[in-house]
Amino acid sequence: MACVIVVGTQWGDEGKGKIVDLLTERADAVVRYQGGNNAGHTVMFGDKTFILHLVPSGILRETTSILGNGVVPWHKTFDLMREERKGKKKIGTTGRGIGPAYEDKVGRSGIRIGDLLELEQFRTRLEEIVDEKNQLLEQCFGADVPAFSAEEIFKEFEVHLKKLKPYIRDTPLLVNQMIEEGKNILFEGAQGTFLDVDHGTYPFVTSSNTLAGGACAGVGIGPTRITDVLGIVKAYTTRVGSGPFPTELLDSYGELLQSEGHEFGATTGRPRRCGWFDALLVRQAVRLNGITSMAVMKLDVLDKFETLKIAVGYRSSNGEFRDNLPRSLENVTPVYEEMPGWQCSSEGITEYAQLPSEMLAYLERMSELVGAKVSIISTGPKREETIVLNPDQFWI
Repeated sequence: MACVIVVGTQWGDEGKGKIVDLLTERADAVVRYQGGNNAGHTVMFGDKTFILHLVPSGILRETTSILGNGVVPWHKTFDLMREERKGKKKIGTTGRGIGPAYEDKVGRSGIRIGDLLELEQFRTRLEEIVDEKNQLLEQCFGADVPAFSAEEIFKEFEVHLKKLKPYIRDTPLLVNQMIEEGKNILFEGAQGTFLDVDHGTYPFVTSSNTLAGGACAGVGIGPTRITDVLGIVKAYTTRVGSGPFPTELLDSYGELLQSEGHEFGATTGRPRRCGWFDALLVRQAVRLNGITSMAVMKLDVLDKFETLKIAVGYRSSNGEFRDNLPRSLENVTPVYEEMPGWQCSSEGITEYAQLPSEMLAYLERMSELVGAKVSIISTGPKREETIVLNPDQFWI
């Protein structure tokens, strides 16, 4: 039996979908524990490409896929209006209503999927919530949009219920029973460590706990159930939306990373900001998540670089050097260590012994700097373009 959490170590878009799909081959269930359809996980194998926004990435295998209680879909109108009002100070949300949905959850005015099973109670609760939302639209936003109709929403969800009812389960009970039966469970997070609402680059974060610890609350299991935490690490760094990004490259190197890595958001299509690998960032992620090993993604994107840089420290505006992540990433300058590139094609290599020596040195240095071993190496976007160093590590 194994319970493995797959978590992003940077600002999301690290390649979690590919690794979840890969590990699902030997999993009995894949459980998504937070976020909503603001996340996009891309899975490729053969000549097929799938972009998944809400359902777990394991859906493409013959295994059980579960949405935990920490997942939300709702409230696009308020999300878009708030971003518009912020103007240049906008956070850069996907506009999928995720923030307002979590606000209602914490404010104890949310609607849970199980509430649909009691339709009359659902109707009463919906009418109360819609009345409050319409007042908010008028008084706070002065919105020139039609008011919400509780009756229209109720009819819409009656239709949804007919399709969803056979799949609504007591998910904490289901997952705990599977664990007690000795099943292998994968827990899939969305976004990445530094979009966590508590430990990320606040306020430029998402609205949920993206850390590995969020799996326990977002599914309803105890922390002693977890056997491994696999950190997904991109071989460089990217970020979508606003917020600090110390190693961002606004030059030809950044453009090369963006073009070679096809760095455009799976959900929004927005171009991702690109930069060198930040060891301080990932080392903090290893600590916050209790990462036991790493899957390093998109190494092949670095094939054309003669020299590679890794941020090993920051220098503040007053000249102070730090080798640990500061409270704020504003007004810091990265201190880099340079390494030679391999300047040959590594795409699609599936044998460890065939990897260029410079790539192996780069991986070894990454591992040393962040304090976690490498267990999986990705050399391309497809499922089969992967090297798993110890296939039995997770499912034992």
